[in-house]
Amino acid sequence: MEISNILSSTVDSRAAIMQVQNRENEFSQFQAILDRMLEEERGTIEEQERAQIRQAAEMFESYFLNMMFTQMRNVNFDEDGFIPRGNAERIFTEMLDEVISDKAAAQGGFGLADMLYAQMTRQFD
Repeated sequence: MEISNILSSTVDSRAAIMQVQNRENEFSQFQAILDRMLEEERGTIEEQERAQIRQAAEMFESYFLNMMFTQMRNVNFDEDGFIPRGNAERIFTEMLDEVISDKAAAQGGFGLADMLYAQMTRQFD
């Protein structure tokens, strides 16, 4: 058995080991990139879900406030007042109540939207 054959096979083995190690490094880098991309995708999906939950909570609070304003307006202390109330006034007050409730809910309202949002987003935390 010649020493040159042994030396060349040792060199070949080292080169093969180096290639395997390089491929393992490339694979781990590729896996890290994939993991990062998946985390970013999960993050954007979570942000979108949180935004949708926030919007739904504000819409619910707006609806609640609108129903409350409607019921408060239904209490007529002076039904046959000095100026008779017509259909146009009823439509105007309904629209006004809707706008006021939307604005109030968007600016914090009574905090109902915040409580709903906090309760529904516990799954993310």
